[in-house]
Amino acid sequence: MRLRSPAILLLLLMGILAGPVMRKFFPDSSLAIDPDHLLKDLLNPIVGLSVGMILYEGGLTLRVRELRTGAKVITMLVTVGAFVTWLLATLAGVLIMKLPWGLALVFGAILTVTGPTVILPLVQYMRPKGATGPILRWEGIVIDPIGALLAVLVFEAVRAGGATSAANDVFYGVITTIIVGGGLGVVSGWLMTTIIKNYLVPDYLQNAVSFAMVVVTFALCDSVQKESGLLATTVMGVYLANQKSADVEHILEFKENLRVLLISSLFVVLAARLDLDEFRALGWSSVAFVAVLILVVRPVAVMCSTLGSRLNWRERALLASMAPRGIVAAAITPVLAFDLADRFPEQSSRIVPLMFAVIIGTVTFYSVVAPLIARLLKLADTNPQGVLILGGQPWARALGKTLKSLGVHAMIVDTNYSNTAAAWMEGVPAHHGSVMSEGAMKDIEMSGLGRFVALTPNDQVNTLSAQRMTRAFGRANVYRLPDRAAAEGEHEEHAEGEGRVLSNSKATYRAITALWAKNGGVQVTPLSTEYTLADFIEEHGENAVPMFVLNETNKLTVVSPKQSVTPQNGQRLISIMAHAAKAETEE
Repeated sequence: MRLRSPAILLLLLMGILAGPVMRKFFPDSSLAIDPDHLLKDLLNPIVGLSVGMILYEGGLTLRVRELRTGAKVITMLVTVGAFVTWLLATLAGVLIMKLPWGLALVFGAILTVTGPTVILPLVQYMRPKGATGPILRWEGIVIDPIGALLAVLVFEAVRAGGATSAANDVFYGVITTIIVGGGLGVVSGWLMTTIIKNYLVPDYLQNAVSFAMVVVTFALCDSVQKESGLLATTVMGVYLANQKSADVEHILEFKENLRVLLISSLFVVLAARLDLDEFRALGWSSVAFVAVLILVVRPVAVMCSTLGSRLNWRERALLASMAPRGIVAAAITPVLAFDLADRFPEQSSRIVPLMFAVIIGTVTFYSVVAPLIARLLKLADTNPQGVLILGGQPWARALGKTLKSLGVHAMIVDTNYSNTAAAWMEGVPAHHGSVMSEGAMKDIEMSGLGRFVALTPNDQVNTLSAQRMTRAFGRANVYRLPDRAAAEGEHEEHAEGEGRVLSNSKATYRAITALWAKNGGVQVTPLSTEYTLADFIEEHGENAVPMFVLNETNKLTVVSPKQSVTPQNGQRLISIMAHAAKAETEE
């Protein structure tokens, strides 16, 4: 995370070191990992089921309301875009990698899938403005079952040989997958909703029941139509995420943890199956192939998919700069390559190392380039200075208004409608809702927001919301008012996972409100190397609560006991002061 590179690169490296490298240089070592020997016939089912579980968790994060502005583009990307990708990737496979047409068609179909395990963390890191974020999330998750199905159908068609029989196989495969996979996914989602809503299972068993239902759904669908289980688990997740009658927040949290475990295991296991000699034999042609995927295939697919849409050229450019391949492509390729060995005995083994070259190349390129492009196009800020303020009381609104007047993005969030309405009337963006609600957080425009401060009168709400928001902002950027007990010395300061203390241990809600009642206001005070924050605190004492410091480039520092502020010329201190109006008049 500190290197701003996806974790799967490290996982792939670990798998390569533990597998092919150890086998080659230490053939007699018991430390070398050989997944085919360890798991034998269970390997492919375990990998398939794990991918289904990953897509189920991804479906749980998709909200239909996100489709308000991007539904057409998403639909085009997973249909027209997928077809264009398949066609161009197939041509590149034939012309650059010299693959037979049948094998190239199968490999091109696999390449239609992207990598939600890479896209989702990158989108969360970049926080792109407008519709591009939801579009990338939906495409990354929805295209996986569609691409997997396409790859299996093309595989069946290539193996069938005849044009008529191939067309029949494809037609019946699509119909069967939609009916079985989509239908059973909806039924399983409805059944899980009913179980939760009617308290048919104790709360502590709901995660286990959810897990079991995903396994059963996946197995039933795959027994009827190969790879239709991926569609079923995705549909089940989307259904649960968008129903209104049952709370599935605890299930999503469990599945997020499970997803991390599955992804970590899968990338290591799949990379451990590689053969270094086959990887080396690809030569520089594999580099050219990856370059064509990045520089030609993805831009053309996005261009065809966004014709007639309302996206501007900058948003289209950002979409064109994001198409890494991930776990689904890595999981499907070895299975189909093995089944095609009898038809393409000399070439089928090449597509496995080629796919890993594509994964490593695309993940590395997009993780470096996409954030740069987003910044250059002014669609995202990877170091946002804005503040999300929990609490819409008068002095919190005044803080937001002052920050906005100084060029810092600020937003108020509050469950009290009168507070959020007042914030809008005063020119401060506001959201009516709770940060503890997953649905509410999806509606907040997070672009430009890099810090969270909890300013409510309820100490428990401040602490719990700080815990919650560490997932979105990171521990270093989450702050809360000190609670009354800590201010009175009754117990030690909370752990950093519960938010960093804002200002100082005495700056409780009650203390700030008391200052505000004494004709208080928000004061902007120039600081310098001669007149520092320490000098300000010494001069005003308990009559002022310092909150933020802005430097000349508008970089924001939140005042906190454990965060030092280096004195610089041109700094501005934002604080709440008693008799602020009188002080301003005297000046």
